Amino acid sequence: MIARLTAAALLALLAGCGADGAPQYGGGPPPVAATYGQCSFCHTELATDMVLFGGHGSLRVKCERCHSQDLTPGNVGPDHRSIPVCADCHTKQMTHMDPAAGTPSECLVCHTPHGSPNLFLVDPMVTDPFGIDHAIDFTNLAGKADGSFASASDPGTGLCEVCHTTTAFYRSDGAGSAHYTNTCTVCHTHAHAFAPF
Repeated sequence: MIARLTAAALLALLAGCGADGAPQYGGGPPPVAATYGQCSFCHTELATDMVLFGGHGSLRVKCERCHSQDLTPGNVGPDHRSIPVCADCHTKQMTHMDPAAGTPSECLVCHTPHGSPNLFLVDPMVTDPFGIDHAIDFTNLAGKADGSFASASDPGTGLCEVCHTTTAFYRSDGAGSAHYTNTCTVCHTHAHAFAPF
């Protein structure tokens, strides 16, 4: 309920920019401190997702927390870029997805920082090692279950399965030897790069 009200307030704020002179919208930006600040003026879709899905951890985490670009008026414009540094806050997390070990995008292989309907900000679209995009539904931690790590009804489509091509269990082709069906993170933790221990 609060997320819907916040989303409605954001949309009303963006729709009511008025006639303050912004050339592309016929009005000026909303006040800098409002919702997601001046970022939401151009990045409406990202700001809306952040509000609808509870943000990055909470609605108190603003864009500037991860995107440390100079946001002084006049310094932000088309084609500006900022690199999110996940490890600044998530120093103890590890991943086995490290083709370029230690790059800022490493976390973004599975996660999206801008809000997700999935648990733990898992991206609704994950690209496998061959460059193929897969729609991901990750809404429970049951293990082998629909909407979890390994799919029960459509083998090869679970969060972990879509990238597994050489594993002995729960592979992307739907094959593999029998394995435990309870939650995977009992033995394969994020903190240990999902390696069994």
